[in-house]
Amino acid sequence: MKKLLTAKELRQKYRPDKILMDIQSSFNDNKSKIIDLFSLPSSPLAKYKRKKQLSILVEEKSTVDFTIIHELVDTLSDAIYFMKLPKSKRTKITQRLSMFESQLIENQLLRINLLLEDEELGSPTPWTDEKGQVKIASSHHGLDMAFEILSLVRIDLEEESYYWKNISRTGYLTGLQLSMGSFFQYLKNLGMTQKDQITLVQQLFDTLDVDWEEGERENIKISLQQPALALHNGKQRLIDSKKNVSNYPEYLNKNIIDEITELSANYKKRLRRF
Repeated sequence: MKKLLTAKELRQKYRPDKILMDIQSSFNDNKSKIIDLFSLPSSPLAKYKRKKQLSILVEEKSTVDFTIIHELVDTLSDAIYFMKLPKSKRTKITQRLSMFESQLIENQLLRINLLLEDEELGSPTPWTDEKGQVKIASSHHGLDMAFEILSLVRIDLEEESYYWKNISRTGYLTGLQLSMGSFFQYLKNLGMTQKDQITLVQQLFDTLDVDWEEGERENIKISLQQPALALHNGKQRLIDSKKNVSNYPEYLNKNIIDEITELSANYKKRLRRF
C-alpha cells in the first residue's frame, strides 16, 4: 500500500504556510492604499451610506462612510495577494494550493475509511462458531461513539473530495474568483448597482496594476463577479445546512455536535479559501 503522507508532510511538500504569510504581508503592505482609493470622492462608494445617527461631530457634506470602507477592504485580505501576482505565477500558486488541499482531503478520507471498513476493530476476541460464522465480542461504547463521529466527519470529507474533483480547471482568474466572493457579496448587500461595482473593480485593478488586459476586463461580470458569487454562496449554503442538529444522532451531546458543526464549517471556509 502506498504510504499516505501526513498533514505535516504535505505542508512541507507544498509549503502553504509560506503562501499564507505572503498573503498577509501583501494585505498589510497595500491596505492603506486601498483605503485611500475607496475614500476618494470619485469612488462609487461615496454614493452608498449606512443609516446615520444625528451627530454634531459629523458633517452633512461628508461623502465617506469609513465603516463601509474598512469593512469592504477587509473582505479583500486574500484577494490583494492574487491581484499583485503576474498571471503565470497566479496560476501556479493557485494550482499548488489546490493540490495541497485536495491531497490533504483524500489522505484523511483514506485513513478514516481504513478504520471504518474494519467491522472487527475494537473487538478483542473475534472467532468463528461451529457454523463457521464470525462471532464478534461487543466493542466499547466509547469506541462506538468515536466511530459514529468519524462517520460524520467522513461525510464532510466526501463532500470536499467531490468539490475538489469537480472544480473547474485552474486558470489565472481562479485565485481571484475564490477570494473575491465576500467582496462582491458585500457590495450586493450594500445595494450597489452593477455599473458601480464594475467601476469600483476597475479602479481597484488600476491602482494595484493587476495583470489583466483592459479589453478582457470588460468581462468582469461574467469572468469574475458571477463565478465569485456562485462559489461564495454555494459554500455558505453548505455551512448553513450543517447547522441543522436534527441531522445528527440523538445520543451525541450538544458539545460534540457543536464541534462537528464547527469542523464542517472550517473545511468549507479554510480549504475552499483559495
